[in-house]
Amino acid sequence: RIRPARPVCAQVAQGIIGPRLGAGGRGNAGSASFTHDESYTYLHYPHTGVLKILSFGDWFTNNHILNSLCMKISERLFGDSEVALRLPNLLLLVVYMGYGHRLFKKCHPIVTVALFILLSTNHLLMDLFGLARGYGLSCGFMLMSLYHLNAFLEGRKRIDQVLFHMAALLASLSSFALLTFYVAAMVACMLIEVAHARVSGASGHMSLRSLRRHLMPLAVSLVVLYEPVRRLVQHSDLSFGGKAGFYADTMAALIVNSFHGKQFSPWAMVVMQVLFTAVVLVPTFIMVRQFASKGKVFLDQHIGLVVSNLVTVIISIVIMLQHLLVGSDYPVARFSAFLFPLFVVHTGFLCQYVLSFGYQRALLGGVLGVALASMISFAMKAEPYASAEWRYDMHTKDMIRELTADHDENTSDKREVTLGINWLFEPTINFYRETRGLEWLMPVARTGPTGHEDYLYVFADELTDVDTARYEKVVSYEDIRTILLSRPNGMR
Repeated sequence: RIRPARPVCAQVAQGIIGPRLGAGGRGNAGSASFTHDESYTYLHYPHTGVLKILSFGDWFTNNHILNSLCMKISERLFGDSEVALRLPNLLLLVVYMGYGHRLFKKCHPIVTVALFILLSTNHLLMDLFGLARGYGLSCGFMLMSLYHLNAFLEGRKRIDQVLFHMAALLASLSSFALLTFYVAAMVACMLIEVAHARVSGASGHMSLRSLRRHLMPLAVSLVVLYEPVRRLVQHSDLSFGGKAGFYADTMAALIVNSFHGKQFSPWAMVVMQVLFTAVVLVPTFIMVRQFASKGKVFLDQHIGLVVSNLVTVIISIVIMLQHLLVGSDYPVARFSAFLFPLFVVHTGFLCQYVLSFGYQRALLGGVLGVALASMISFAMKAEPYASAEWRYDMHTKDMIRELTADHDENTSDKREVTLGINWLFEPTINFYRETRGLEWLMPVARTGPTGHEDYLYVFADELTDVDTARYEKVVSYEDIRTILLSRPNGMR
């Protein structure tokens, strides 16, 4: 592919956003190596047409539609550095944190601070916000949508209704896993409208009139989502990783994510599953009792708890129904990451509700203690140059630099050289080959090394499969156990 010349503004911004470091640096300032999925996205989607991206023309689920569009725009404006391509997710981190604070601004100050810390110190989420993928975008837009749904149900302002639908649509376009959130939020909204009419003594006609307000923005969302969802259902295997069951997969993933990757023994996991279930279902029971007794005050004063609880319960039901009806996997790992902020929001509103019954010192102390523990764990475990699910790519950029230096020092002719690799490194190496203009390096493939390449970059335990007598080590990375080998000029 011939890449178009960058406009002047992009060349200037490239120097501001992604200044290059010296030989001792890690590449672009403040950025880790691009990862497998980010690189695959860059190589296949942002350089296609806008309509093809929007219609999910390349139907592989790696194509997070909004992320692909944002990468396309960001590259056009700011260039192709890692920070430039990740900029949309970094901006949505600001949105995520801003709405995370706004959701709790009416709560007790300690609850507000504690919940903000919890939302901002989760390892998996902060990792995803630093990548050019759709997961961070989707979580930012989800909190925005949740806030405006609450605001609409409280104040009945048209702007909040429009922003609720817009943010839910953008969250779904960022990651199809958030389609469950949009469905759950709409069902919750309809249930609350009906409940509000019932506890207020309004007629059924008034309830239907309230629901009709959503028809236009919902119709717009359905038009935009129709073709992508149709192609998703038709072509994708809906592989979200979990096949054992909702509790064994999705609930377990939420618990592990909530505790920063801590693994629990089987009995401890059961205890945590019971506790997390109680946090959701006990408020559901309270809500049902309040609605049965026409508790209008409860609905008006605790709309945040009502919305977050209904959305959480309905999402769980939708996930299980998806598995039963269309065979989709239960979300785990990054596919279930959006459940953590949703659970935190629900827990925060539950804490505010419980505070009305007293026990303030114990509850506030416990919430603040959990938040501080999360902050300490985040600071201790943070690994800025590695992504949890793509850790094997943490040195790929470093390897490219070493490979370039070795090539420049030892290869005097202009012939192309070959690099044999483990297939996991293929997208990222080709990403750097293209963005850095390494025309002397042949594109790498997923077929694996043959032992006849000029260079090898593989995991150390793969060397038994290759005749290494003709190679010498250029560099190795012990933390991920990879090694770059070069065949001397006389043996090429």
